[in-house]
Amino acid sequence: MSDTVASPPGPYRSNPVFWIMWLLPASAVLAGLATLAIALRHADRALPAGYHWEGEHLDQDFARQRLAAKLGIEVDLAMQAAGECTATLRHAPDDPATLTLQFAHSSDAGLDRVVLLRRLQPGLYRGACAPLPAGRWRVALDGGAWAMRAQFSGHRGDLRLRARPPDGADPTP
Repeated sequence: MSDTVASPPGPYRSNPVFWIMWLLPASAVLAGLATLAIALRHADRALPAGYHWEGEHLDQDFARQRLAAKLGIEVDLAMQAAGECTATLRHAPDDPATLTLQFAHSSDAGLDRVVLLRRLQPGLYRGACAPLPAGRWRVALDGGAWAMRAQFSGHRGDLRLRARPPDGADPTP
């Protein structure tokens, strides 16, 4: 017969499972407190007081783009090297006295420009505009009750704009 006596377990601090069991939750608590401190020190700025106003205008702009898409408005824009832009408007319900054409460069705001196109005859508009340098451009055409938006890359002398709804939905009900 053997005289083996079971030895009592050692102190709990020497067991690695004990440390894993306590260090993982403790590190999560410390990380949460650190995140809270960062959020309190470097919080985002509050929204401007007129933020709701900007949203209302964005909704109105979307409605004007949907109207242009529903009407199927198209514009052929020709930019001559002599510094003149000509626009031919089709399918518009009205014939506004002026159209506002905006070009926004994707990376250099100094190249942005606004061109006022005046009606020469029904459906034909002309205005002074310098040739656009190559790049990525956003184009906005405002006809009063309706509006159009498009993008293009490179250098274009002629551009055809077709009204599309801003959300990509089908323009016909």
